[in-house]
Amino acid sequence: MTRIALEPYFLHQDQVQSLLGEHRTESARARAARRSDPEAALPYVLAAEFAQALSSLGIGELARRVLERDLRAGQVVGTELQFEFQRDRDRDAPGFKPASFTAVLDAGEPMRVTGTFNAARIASSSASGSLAGNRRVYLIGTVTNLSAEQVELRPVFIGIRSFVDDDLPAVASAPRARVYPSDIGQFSGIDFASPFAEAEGEAVLRVPEDTVKRAFAELLGEPYVPKDWGGERSDLYTSRVFARGRQLSAAWLFKGPGFPRAMDVKALGKNGDQIDRLFTEPAELLVLQHCHQIKSSVVGMMDAYAHDARHPRFYMIIDGADTGRILRSLGLLPAAPARPPL
Repeated sequence: MTRIALEPYFLHQDQVQSLLGEHRTESARARAARRSDPEAALPYVLAAEFAQALSSLGIGELARRVLERDLRAGQVVGTELQFEFQRDRDRDAPGFKPASFTAVLDAGEPMRVTGTFNAARIASSSASGSLAGNRRVYLIGTVTNLSAEQVELRPVFIGIRSFVDDDLPAVASAPRARVYPSDIGQFSGIDFASPFAEAEGEAVLRVPEDTVKRAFAELLGEPYVPKDWGGERSDLYTSRVFARGRQLSAAWLFKGPGFPRAMDVKALGKNGDQIDRLFTEPAELLVLQHCHQIKSSVVGMMDAYAHDARHPRFYMIIDGADTGRILRSLGLLPAAPARPPL
């Protein structure tokens, strides 16, 4: 079983305890009291209790809330972004060390994520260096101000989010949320590091989406290939994927030559709702395939949905180049059309 672990750089104890409630708070305080230094241990024990409670508290990912148009003031959300931190030392006072942060969330349209916090509440003295300059961290905060271009958050937690698989040996690392095509057992005979020519990329654009879907289904050993229809949540559902040594259920979304260019969030339906529908499938692995480049904003959306504390999952991206390598291995990549003589 995979669970979330939180390591705090900053933790607002009052707000965390309010979110946890009396019973969970007392449990955490009792565990901290048994440590050699209860005061120093309390932020870390509270963070551990907070991590266990995330799914029941309904704390969703900021990117998902934005994409679903379900973001409002007062909500508590989480987001993992590249933040720029700044300290305003001129305003320092006893017990008060103001700091600010800013980042950009790309959910189809860029949105600035901003806020301030009291750096005196850092979890330990060594954490101050982790909240300076540009850092990629996980932040949980309350929405205090909101517009179409900007969201302001009051931080509850800033630190590291990791995923721990209790079924793995203690020395093993937790599995990444992102699965790569080379992780799939049925793709083991494909060289994903092989060169991919521009002409092959053009050839991928000439392969119909249904042909690609059926080719993938055959390679996976999935005999049941549904016909396309307007209300579908995915194009292919299978329980026959083998990844990282285990069998997984997977839902696949295929985007063919009907969109023959780099994919952004806007290419995935109104407000990117095709991603939202894909993640409503009861699958452990969600797969997005496209016949061309897939932009980082789309990868970020898939990553945000996969890391949602309410229902964490795995995801995979297969762009035009990897699609071409798979089709080439099956002998399904069309030959380049002959050039007319000069």
